[in-house]
Amino acid sequence: MIDASVQRQDDGRIISLDAMRGIASLVVVVYHLPYIYGFKMQYAYLAVEFFFILSGWVMAHSYEERIGNGLPFKTFALNRLARLYPLYLCATLFGFFVMLVKMRFGTPSANLACLVPNALLLPCINPIGTAFPLNGPAWSIFVEVAVNILWFFAVWLGLSTLRWKFSLHLCFTILLWGTAIYSHRYMGGFNPNDLHEGLYRGLLGFSGGILLFSFRRQPWILVYFALLTIALLLAFNLRGDSGGVTPLVFVVMGLLPVLVWLAAWWRPAILENGFCAYLGDISYAVYLLHLPLAILLQKPLRLMLPGPGISSIVLKSLIFSGLLIALSTASFRCLEMPARRWLMRRFRKDDRQQLPFPVR
Repeated sequence: MIDASVQRQDDGRIISLDAMRGIASLVVVVYHLPYIYGFKMQYAYLAVEFFFILSGWVMAHSYEERIGNGLPFKTFALNRLARLYPLYLCATLFGFFVMLVKMRFGTPSANLACLVPNALLLPCINPIGTAFPLNGPAWSIFVEVAVNILWFFAVWLGLSTLRWKFSLHLCFTILLWGTAIYSHRYMGGFNPNDLHEGLYRGLLGFSGGILLFSFRRQPWILVYFALLTIALLLAFNLRGDSGGVTPLVFVVMGLLPVLVWLAAWWRPAILENGFCAYLGDISYAVYLLHLPLAILLQKPLRLMLPGPGISSIVLKSLIFSGLLIALSTASFRCLEMPARRWLMRRFRKDDRQQLPFPVR
């Protein structure tokens, strides 16, 4: 039963995972915007860890064998560029436009000089503020790209055996949670002085996703993650947890890997439908566009619907959610997919022109 299920997953898209990515992006939206939704979800920022785990799964499925068979780095990099960059650049420019609007009305805004490095997928070494002030969630895209590059060369060097996968995952586990135990807090990653912590988070989640994919037919991999979780909980218990990090261990090391593995293996009917596929399609846009849109609409919504009443919160939530979903849908259909197709055609055309003989 397990083998048949996994075989169907290997042949195509796993809509359950796409659905969970869409749900996670909506969770991040609610977490970032309590002034619109009226509440804040504790630990919801750990949805980013889910994104990293899912990225490891998807990259292992799509590229690990191809890299081992000689896929050039240029091809890999251009494929990732076509997938990630068009919307990323537009979201960064959208954030820049919103900051200009705020300045026009006399509201203090982010450092606009960060446009150049941020547009180039680089952090802004800003003494005051975050590394990606024009669009906060962009820090995780920077981490994603950095981890993708490191992973490509790890596979290229032959560090893709199961022994290496376990070894690297254990090293990243010790690195992240050892730092958390020492500093009595969880990792950041969005400020100039803690960018390395974002890399710790990305490396741990990504390597975990690779392991989950490698053992997608063997449920015992969940025992491995359970044992790691127990060991880390004991370590925090012995060292003391003044920063309230212990619950995060359970979520990051226990709950999230189990959810990803089970969703990919079980594929519950409730997550296998057209609507869930649609959630996955727009998830990237929801994630990158929600903060600039919220900053742009914050004052108009407050003027239209003043007060902390339930009716005001519900209406603000419905209006903003509707606009965000509409914008994200337009982004996916009119920007992301056409730009990806155009870039891939352009890359292939350039490759053919550089060849000294016709491509057959």
